[in-house]
Amino acid sequence: MQNNESRSDIDKILKDSDFLSHFSFDIRPYLRVVTYKKGEYIIRDTDHLTRVLYLETGTAKLYGIHKNGRQSLINFFTPPAFFGVPELFEENKKPFPIVAQTKCRFIEVDTSGCRARLLQDARFLRFCCSMALKQNVAQNRKYMNLAAYPSRNNFAASVLRLQSGGILSLKYTELAEYLTISYRHLMQLITEMCSEGILKRVPKGLQILDWKSLEDLADEVHEEKPW
Repeated sequence: MQNNESRSDIDKILKDSDFLSHFSFDIRPYLRVVTYKKGEYIIRDTDHLTRVLYLETGTAKLYGIHKNGRQSLINFFTPPAFFGVPELFEENKKPFPIVAQTKCRFIEVDTSGCRARLLQDARFLRFCCSMALKQNVAQNRKYMNLAAYPSRNNFAASVLRLQSGGILSLKYTELAEYLTISYRHLMQLITEMCSEGILKRVPKGLQILDWKSLEDLADEVHEEKPW
């Protein structure tokens, strides 16, 4: 985790994101802009969470925890996404783990000094409701797409959504879980697209060679954002 942005950089980030407009009081004394490296835990399920986090850049992975301690991937989130609100409402609520899939930058609010004001701020509460609705719609659309379209199309859409610099770097077991297909089926899809010259296996993961073919496959899946 890094917290080394200059004051001018922070002001630009806040202006570009319009984040301050979601509060009816001056939230800046409680703010910080933090960057997490790929693979770094942003939130652990053992945290006593006293912050809300607004994803400003990057892709984050949200996990669920089973009774046996196993983690399962729930979803990937790209901006805009908001985390930590349920824990704000219920102080003793156990959070879900969040891990940086790519380098992620968050605007974080330290709620330990302003929790009461946040819970009485109608503008902030409207923002929380709006973000919760959008994230819920996106989650439901994910499952709808997985059920309605062939795995080849969903795989192509996922590669385009989760790639960084033309490279998809992700555990294949997690990708199979995300696509609700078997690991063997995923390996078949990867082998097919590599033989067709659409993808190429590289040390860091999968490199996109034929963007047009991948985009044509992904266009079959309606993943437009609800906002």
